[in-house]
Amino acid sequence: MAAGSCGRSGADDLGLGWSRPAVDAAPFPQRLVDLGVGARGVLDPTCSRGRCRGLLQEVPGDSPDAPAEAGTRALRIPTGPCDRFFDYCLQPYAPRCDPRGKLRGESLLWSSLAVMGVPVADDRPFHAVQRVAGRDMTVFGVKQQGGALSWELYFYDPDREDPRVTAASLRRELAGELEIVPEVADTIGYFMVSFELDAAALACRRVEEVDVYLPLHGHQGGFSYKFTASGRELRNTYRFHDPRAEIEAIVHQLERSVCVDMSRTDLAELLLPELLDCAKICVARKRFADGIYYSGITVGQLLWFLRRFDYPEAIVGFITDNRDDLEHLRFDVGIDHRTGADGRLEVPKTSYYSTL
Repeated sequence: MAAGSCGRSGADDLGLGWSRPAVDAAPFPQRLVDLGVGARGVLDPTCSRGRCRGLLQEVPGDSPDAPAEAGTRALRIPTGPCDRFFDYCLQPYAPRCDPRGKLRGESLLWSSLAVMGVPVADDRPFHAVQRVAGRDMTVFGVKQQGGALSWELYFYDPDREDPRVTAASLRRELAGELEIVPEVADTIGYFMVSFELDAAALACRRVEEVDVYLPLHGHQGGFSYKFTASGRELRNTYRFHDPRAEIEAIVHQLERSVCVDMSRTDLAELLLPELLDCAKICVARKRFADGIYYSGITVGQLLWFLRRFDYPEAIVGFITDNRDDLEHLRFDVGIDHRTGADGRLEVPKTSYYSTL
């Protein structure tokens, strides 16, 4: 297979230590056809899944922690021989094709900062995070709400294998580049923490809220709390599902909502056919909306998502122009739903994810 092609490959003919196993795709669930959601292909189940136990060791990178020239921001970050590939749960996957000579997922982060006019000097917290947590080990989300973008950083360590990414360690190690105000005790049995940065937070280098995630017992999923200097509150609960094997559970949750009036809403408005060809679906219950997340989508599906939800043309254009160099990656996206006062379905927030 030619380098750069994203066609199927059996043996490791690329010499990269990975291959695309020949797996027959499961048929599209008849339940969704019956409900009128429709089919748009089936899952290409070639990603290796599972926790990243044993992959948290220090791996040398070949990209700088900061821009090569003061006052500049590199947008197109090339892949390197030590790159690893994780989804937004920091679970590993096999690249869709040969990653050599292509771009790292973090290119989407830098391009989004440029589109929002964030000064290059305000990139320093992101470079500090990459330096402290290690290359590829931080998930970032680009979020659009009310016409503005913000960025959330997620730090996973379910088995406490990496002392660099505990809440206390991040608060201490990022001091000087980022002041994290809330204190989170590492005695809490969390598996992930995250915090959000908008342009204002980047300018003042200050984090006022930290989200702390705890696991459900016996299920893939969890619930999160918002920590501030003055207290904490429950934010959401969520569960992950295999769309091929657990479509009934997904539909069950979507059809039973206090945020979305399903008597006025078609299921296909929530469970989007264009994104069903994915690895995992997560359904979340939030304070003021329900959320659905699609994990393991292609760059083509990502572009559809960005256009569908009216992301800035410059973001769509950057990914379109570099589509061939992003074909090896899988992405994750999220959509919040609620019924507005006029009875129509609203989408107050959307997001897309990769790793830093």
